[in-house]
Amino acid sequence: MKAVRLHQAGSGVQVDEVPVPRPTGEEVLIRVEAAGLCGSDAHILNGRTPLPHYPRILGHEVAGTVCETGPGAAGVEIGARVAVNFLITCGQCRYCVSGRTSLCLSREGLGVVRDGGFAEYMVVPARNLIHIPGAVPFRHAALATDAFATSLHAISKRAQVQAGEGCIVVGVGGLGLSAVQLLKIRGAYPIIAVDADAKALELAVSLGATHSIPASAMEDENHPAWAVTGGAVHAFDFVGRPETVQSATQAVDRGGRVVVVGHSPHSWNTADGSTMVREEKTVMGSYAFDKNEIEDVLGFMSRGLIDVDTMIGQVIGLDDVDRALATFGAPGRIPGRTIVEPAAGALKDGGFLLAEEPERTMS
Repeated sequence: MKAVRLHQAGSGVQVDEVPVPRPTGEEVLIRVEAAGLCGSDAHILNGRTPLPHYPRILGHEVAGTVCETGPGAAGVEIGARVAVNFLITCGQCRYCVSGRTSLCLSREGLGVVRDGGFAEYMVVPARNLIHIPGAVPFRHAALATDAFATSLHAISKRAQVQAGEGCIVVGVGGLGLSAVQLLKIRGAYPIIAVDADAKALELAVSLGATHSIPASAMEDENHPAWAVTGGAVHAFDFVGRPETVQSATQAVDRGGRVVVVGHSPHSWNTADGSTMVREEKTVMGSYAFDKNEIEDVLGFMSRGLIDVDTMIGQVIGLDDVDRALATFGAPGRIPGRTIVEPAAGALKDGGFLLAEEPERTMS
């Protein structure tokens, strides 16, 4: 099968021909129908997030069709349409037991520690599969697994946003655009999008942001968007640079929360200690998601509450992943999320049939 592999950090990925993996134990083999390209993949590529072993098949936002099961994978049907939770957790540590699985002490990531989904097929533990509702296409389900679930985790678990609370979204790439839509569903108001790219801001407004501010004007107290906030309660920073964290901290009102989702190797800048204490501001991190948040997002999608197609910037094949990763985040980028569709063919050495995607109905 064809697979996009990184052989060493900074070298660029290449499309290799590798054997189709076989499931053992409680694993299943899925045919990859769609996989999202994430900023984390770019961090792995440039070495900011080093991998424990190379080569590695990248890609962790995956949806596909079950086509073979291991002997211990009970209850999984051939032909099932599934999304993949990329975090493999132990289920036994104090974080897993308390429901905070994203903090598992033994977590392993598909596309990081284990091979991922930029390939025609991949092997996944059965417990990491989530059923895709009939109304949700594979492209959408792939983004539910990280691009939306990560934003939902920051909004609901970390910030605990309530209806009517003002929110600032710093950086409206894939995660930020997801956050805008989820905040709209939650009833947040106003929702202020901040980005350096004018097209990204236009897209954010079309998806539910009530106002937009160019990144260069974020600290301009006289910008008209600030007049309607009434004091933003929350800010979500999907960039994570010291200067964006500092701007977000300054922008929220007294008692405000800043949730940083974007990864950065640098220390955060917030505000002077007196301001942080006297105004009771909070700055916190937010990482990944829990399985139930993927399920919640898929539910929103099945009910038509999320516009996924508008936020998909481009759909590419495996041969184009290297170019897409090399230009990720560059000026003039295509706004929105990139979807990789491997368009897998039949297994050469397998004897089973792969189910066609059933007709979708709004149920």
